[in-house]
Amino acid sequence: MAISVVFCFVLCFFLVQVSVGLLVQYGSTTVGNGNFVSLSSTDSAPTVDIEGFGKNGTTRLFSVVMADQKALVASNKVYPYINFWVANIPAGSTGAVKGSILEPYVSPSNTSKNIPYPNPFNARNHTYDFVLVPQRNPLVKPMDSRLVNSLADIIQQYHCGSPLQTVSFTTSLY
Repeated sequence: MAISVVFCFVLCFFLVQVSVGLLVQYGSTTVGNGNFVSLSSTDSAPTVDIEGFGKNGTTRLFSVVMADQKALVASNKVYPYINFWVANIPAGSTGAVKGSILEPYVSPSNTSKNIPYPNPFNARNHTYDFVLVPQRNPLVKPMDSRLVNSLADIIQQYHCGSPLQTVSFTTSLY
């Protein structure tokens, strides 16, 4: 019995140390998987809070990337658009993200003006993902283009690891 109690305590302690929380808010509206956020609420950059990064892990830095994964559909190909990238978030961070802005915030309403949607009726609602990834090295170079072949490719190109957590919302662009 004592061994199982100690094991449970150690396991719970370990899970608390490695669990990661990503909280994204537009004003008082919290981004939760699949919820709808009005377009006007997304005019300013969201607040991004993190919690649960252990200081003793091998990962020292993290990034939060905001992307519209289906920003442009053309020639049987779907292209994501990177709306926001906060990089170099130190491990052990808690609360409001303190990192470097790799790509400044572009609101969904401005994204829709910059990308030619072939059929606006198909593009009325868009989903935006906030993806938390570990970094291997500090990031300093902005991307050549915000319109990318795939989010996975750009994350790999910047030598980031697999996503730890994703939260998303949907908004209507029209």
